[in-house]
Amino acid sequence: MVEGDGSVVRPIESGEGPLAKIEEKAVRFLKVISDAEKERMMSGNIRPMSMTPSKRGPLGEAEASIVSALEEIKAAETFRLQQSMSRGGEFVRPIDVPGPLGELELAVGVIVKAEQKRYEEAFTNNKILLRPKDASFLGPLGEAEKELVEAIENLKNEETLRLLNIKRTLEENRPMEKERNSLLGVSEAFTVGLLRAPKMFVSVIGRVQELMTSEMISNEQQGQSDQNTLLDSKSNDNRDGK
Repeated sequence: MVEGDGSVVRPIESGEGPLAKIEEKAVRFLKVISDAEKERMMSGNIRPMSMTPSKRGPLGEAEASIVSALEEIKAAETFRLQQSMSRGGEFVRPIDVPGPLGELELAVGVIVKAEQKRYEEAFTNNKILLRPKDASFLGPLGEAEKELVEAIENLKNEETLRLLNIKRTLEENRPMEKERNSLLGVSEAFTVGLLRAPKMFVSVIGRVQELMTSEMISNEQQGQSDQNTLLDSKSNDNRDGK
């Protein structure tokens, strides 16, 4: 940013840090979508999943995955209905038959079990709040929170380091320090002077007030000393008269 005369520097251009990696993946993802959609328009296909697997792109793969999941759900629910009818109308849970809904019910059950253990642990230890990542039994929510906290911490450290590098570069390449007589040097020095003037003015006023207060105290002390001297002199005179 400094070397580019204040122009915006994208994280991907630095090549370092989590933001650079995220932007790189996003740019690559959007480019793949753009190329796949151009290919689909040229081929005349309406649905993205109608393309060959090598030319579908992310949208085609997403549509194919959704259609496949819906077909699996349909087949699993049909089989579950058949099982229920064969058992005389007995209710058959989705988890009892293979399929996406059964896997979803299983995942929800794992989350509920982990949350129940977290609540019991918090109640046993007299804690009002126990975060999922701090529980002794890490369920899916605890694992997700732990990974999220680590990612945020890494991002914070990377951005702090980047800001420190920018600050160091700015301090080492300030125009008023390197080329004070140049246009940028004179402009920066003038701007800094304007910004520092109010602070310096307040400091001067404060110093003057301190000096005036100190002088008043000194005068009061001198007056008190003169008064004490006068009283001592009168006292001595009275003793001599007696």
